[in-house]
Amino acid sequence: MKLARRNAILDSARELLATSGFDQFSMETLARETDLARASLYRYFSSREEVLLALYQRLREEWKSMLIKALKPGMTDEEIVKAYFKASSKDPIQVLLRSRLESTIKHNVSDAVLAEELDLSQSVLSAVIGQLEACTNLPEAQCHDLVISYGALLVGASQLDATPSRERGLLSPAARRTGKALSYQRLFLKNGLRILAGLKSESSRGSS
Repeated sequence: MKLARRNAILDSARELLATSGFDQFSMETLARETDLARASLYRYFSSREEVLLALYQRLREEWKSMLIKALKPGMTDEEIVKAYFKASSKDPIQVLLRSRLESTIKHNVSDAVLAEELDLSQSVLSAVIGQLEACTNLPEAQCHDLVISYGALLVGASQLDATPSRERGLLSPAARRTGKALSYQRLFLKNGLRILAGLKSESSRGSS
C-alpha cells in the first residue's frame, strides 16, 4: 500500500512538473495535486528535492532499459548516436531533471539519500557502459567518457528548445532560420558523432 501511494505521488509529481515547471514545483502544490495533507506527503518524502530525485531515478531506469534494448553489436556510429538520442530525449522531464541534478537536487537531500543515489547511479552507469562496449568495441574507460560526454551534450543541446516564445517572436527571420538549423536533435547527432569518432581514434592510438 505504501509503495503504491509512493508511486502515485511520483506520477502526480511528473504531471505537475510538465505543467508548472521546475521552479514552481513545491511540496504545497504537490500536496494539492495528490489530495494529501502536507504532513502526509512528508511521510513519504522529506523535501521537494527528494521527490524530484526519486522521480529522476524512476525515469532513469526506464531510459536505461530502452537504451540497452536499442543498442546492438554491429551498429554503425550514426546508428549508435541516433539510438542514444532517441532513448535520452524521449521524456523531456527526465532531461529537465538531469539538467538540475548536480546544481540543485543533489545539494538538497540528506546524506543517506545521496549515498543511495550514488549507488544507483553507478549501477545504471555500469549497465550502459557494458552495452556500449559491445557496440563500439571501445574499452570501459572510453565508454565511461562517452556516457558522461553525451549526458552533458544532451542537457546543453536541449536548451535550444527552451527559448521563450516571446523571444523567438522578436528574432529576425535569419536568426530563426539559424536556430532551426541548430536544432536540438541536429546538434546532438552532429557532435555525438564527433565525440564517438574522437574516442575511437584515441583508443586506436593507445593500442598501437
